[in-house]
Amino acid sequence: MDELIDIYDENQNFVKKEIKSIAHKQGDWHKSIHAYLINDKNEIVIQKRSADKDLYPNVWDVSFAGHVGAGESTKTSAIRECQEELGINLEEKEIEYLFTIPEKLQWGQVQSNEFVDVFFCKKNFGKITKQDEEVADVKVVPVKEFIQMVENKDKNLFPHYDEYGKLLPILKEYVQK
Repeated sequence: MDELIDIYDENQNFVKKEIKSIAHKQGDWHKSIHAYLINDKNEIVIQKRSADKDLYPNVWDVSFAGHVGAGESTKTSAIRECQEELGINLEEKEIEYLFTIPEKLQWGQVQSNEFVDVFFCKKNFGKITKQDEEVADVKVVPVKEFIQMVENKDKNLFPHYDEYGKLLPILKEYVQK
């Protein structure tokens, strides 16, 4: 889906608004969110990206993710994306900001340069209703299994390696509580 997004310079200063597909062709810096949804049983939701995705189709990815709309905050974007992709309503108090990481990805004609705000979401979720256009499959796995996938550089997992490097110590500490 093409949407209007905010474009930034390399220092995260706002430059202009642009259509996402044009930003990806030009390699413009923009914002997105990645969120990890975990319940009290130390289980994490991961989603398999749709075959129609421009970047890394048919691989397992974070619980939910998405581009930040023009003028939208990243927390608001996270709430919206969780509802759209998983059918789960989050409240602001259930979302914890972890860090921001720059991510540069090249896939075919797409050059995605994003400042990714990463969130941890703690919620005992019920039924998951996936968004078929974006999500091919969803599964709930023990956090320890997800950590192993990352540490083994599972070829079926989206390669957010810089992000995972910062995330794994947080997840490991959480599991030990």
